[in-house]
Amino acid sequence: MSRKTWGIAFVISTLLLIIVVSLWYYMRDISTPPEEQNGTVLVEMLPVESKPGQIESRFDRTNVDENQELEQTANYQYKLVNDNNYVTVYQLPENELYEYTDVIMDVLPVELQEEIHNGKYLKDERELYNFLENYTS
Repeated sequence: MSRKTWGIAFVISTLLLIIVVSLWYYMRDISTPPEEQNGTVLVEMLPVESKPGQIESRFDRTNVDENQELEQTANYQYKLVNDNNYVTVYQLPENELYEYTDVIMDVLPVELQEEIHNGKYLKDERELYNFLENYTS
């Protein structure tokens, strides 16, 4: 083979290698979760331990008058609660588990901790994500 043939083969091989490496590099970034989901984990509806030894699901509501709760939460879509010292989000009106967060109760202001301990209601998704933006690490 002549030098010209070797040169052309080398250039083509180099270009193919660059293309393959570039595709690999850009394709690996596609699987990375969006920036707004950092610090949160979306989950399917699962029962959550609300008190030691007692598991509550959307079908098991003890000591709660459902009609009173529905009237009280009619204008709200989400509820924040304390779950093992982390903030957990429930979707209303079904009171269905919507999202676990990495927001630790101890780092929140005392007033906000009390609100969440009693169940903090949020009107819409915008309020929910504003809260998560402010308090996720």
